[in-house]
Amino acid sequence: MLRIYADYREKESGIPDLLKDFGVVVVLENLSVADYVISERIGVERKSVSDLVASVYDKRFFDQLSRLKEAYEEPFLLVEGKLDYVRNITDKWDAINAALISALVDYEVRIIYSTSKRDTAYILYKLADKVVNHQDNGYRSIINLHDKPKFESLKDMQIYVVESLPHVGSKLAPKLLEKFGSIEGLCKASITELEKVIGSRKRAEEIYRVLHTKYVADSENRQEKKSGGILDFL
Repeated sequence: MLRIYADYREKESGIPDLLKDFGVVVVLENLSVADYVISERIGVERKSVSDLVASVYDKRFFDQLSRLKEAYEEPFLLVEGKLDYVRNITDKWDAINAALISALVDYEVRIIYSTSKRDTAYILYKLADKVVNHQDNGYRSIINLHDKPKFESLKDMQIYVVESLPHVGSKLAPKLLEKFGSIEGLCKASITELEKVIGSRKRAEEIYRVLHTKYVADSENRQEKKSGGILDFL
């Protein structure tokens, strides 16, 4: 199962919910560097075209690139929107272009261009998928994040936990909690009960498997593979 860490401020963009449509588990965190963390090696800074222009003008851009490069071996800058729009915002296109060239040459930050939020979500999903496919080359590892989002209430904590389930976004999480009363009630729900709230049998089954499948430690995993057994990965 693919997992991406996202800065909690990205929640308003709607991209974390779009990622869940691709089956990605999104964990919202208070990230000090990057907007999305794909692995220990890969961090992604997302900027809309208007934010790109503003950050170049107020000097945030190069500070962010510096910290991104320092924190991740493979830093990415994802520019979202049509670059032609830059000319509608400012007549100093050369300055923006020079900043992007500097990102590539001076900071060695890879640049990806996206046309929309859904396009952004798909790009992040494919990056995460590549990480999993290259896990034997050292790309996949446990991501240790020390910053945690600050919750104002127990309700916020409950929503945060439920939102971490696959295909569950900010709108569906409260509905599930209202229907089943608590996280415990949600865990006890049948697939049919989940389907009635979610509206999809397939997604209901996936959530049910996540909640009820026995956790297998890495050591057990390796032993099972060694003995020739077959594991049912989610």
